[in-house]
Amino acid sequence: MKRFRAYGLQLVIAFVLLTYTSVYAQIAKSAPQEPKTKLEAFETQTGTVMIKGYQDIGSVSGLGTVSVECMEFTDAATGRRQMGIVIDVKASGRLEREGRSFIDYDEIDPLLKGIDYISKVTSASTKLGNFEAIYKTKGDFSVTTFSGSSGKVEAAIKAGYIGGQQHTFL
Repeated sequence: MKRFRAYGLQLVIAFVLLTYTSVYAQIAKSAPQEPKTKLEAFETQTGTVMIKGYQDIGSVSGLGTVSVECMEFTDAATGRRQMGIVIDVKASGRLEREGRSFIDYDEIDPLLKGIDYISKVTSASTKLGNFEAIYKTKGDFSVTTFSGSSGKVEAAIKAGYIGGQQHTFL
């Protein structure tokens, strides 16, 4: 019986190692994510001289920090330009994690209108007990208003692709 347990344990360890190696190989071979915005596509270009202009617009701090930066890329060879904004969300706490979203210039006006609209949504907008109103951009940036536990309307901002961080303002 002891011999059977020893072989069983060896089989389990071998299976775990093989599974781990297989999963790790799949993760390592996965293709990079395609750019979702024109601004991000410009930033990832290779084989050409790219001129990047940027300026901080501002930031808000609370349970973390939300920073907004305006950005312009120019392809030196063709003169083509792409403009927009970049929003970085940095969560504070035990694990300081960051998320980043690119927003093309032509998405800025609809984003502002969307934020204006969802900031006016209240619990009267639905017959149910709670609500959420969300506006999302192509670059994985979202703003959400929702019914908070205190009965007041709260807001959350999320930026980034993988493990995007959420920053909540009351």
